[in-house]
Amino acid sequence: MKKRLLIALVLAMVLVVAFTVPAFAATSQNVTVTATPAFIAIANAPGTWVPNDIVGDGVTPKGTIGPDTVYHSNPLGDETAPSDPVVDGECRFTITNTSSVAIDLTVNFPDHTGGDASTNSDLGTNDTAKFGAYSYCSGMTYSTGKVIAKVTGSDVMKENLAATTDIKWGLTYESQSNAWTSGVAMASTVVITAITYVP
Repeated sequence: MKKRLLIALVLAMVLVVAFTVPAFAATSQNVTVTATPAFIAIANAPGTWVPNDIVGDGVTPKGTIGPDTVYHSNPLGDETAPSDPVVDGECRFTITNTSSVAIDLTVNFPDHTGGDASTNSDLGTNDTAKFGAYSYCSGMTYSTGKVIAKVTGSDVMKENLAATTDIKWGLTYESQSNAWTSGVAMASTVVITAITYVP
């Protein structure tokens, strides 16, 4: 009888221990959420360009443009097309990607205001009252890679520019084919836009 009682007592203790062990298991877990913003910021210098003012086309006075003429923001010469591939020395401007992520860049070239107020053809080529424009950057094949700089909605000029890096770039401007009706300066503010590069 004592033996049976002892076995029953030991069995009861084992059962108590077996049912109390899960109380010591974890009943909650943590998840750490780290959200890193895709911070986007760019800088560009210089902030101006006067076509035919870098070297001059040798036909019209320096700093003025003639009709039906192609000008490049190429420090080696306004009428000198960039080479294939484009090199840094053929690019007037520098964009600095101060973002925390890689970016894509587009360049839009709105219509001129003032003077004859020539408008952008959005085709890269000129006509009687419209100018054509392209953007290009160092490393691209200019003859086949230059990008039409439209009023809005231009294609990407530079894809996947790494964070905290620079890119040299330039503009090509083809003036309207008809002569001007005034000698009043026209102006357009070119807009460079950066968005997050998504592979």
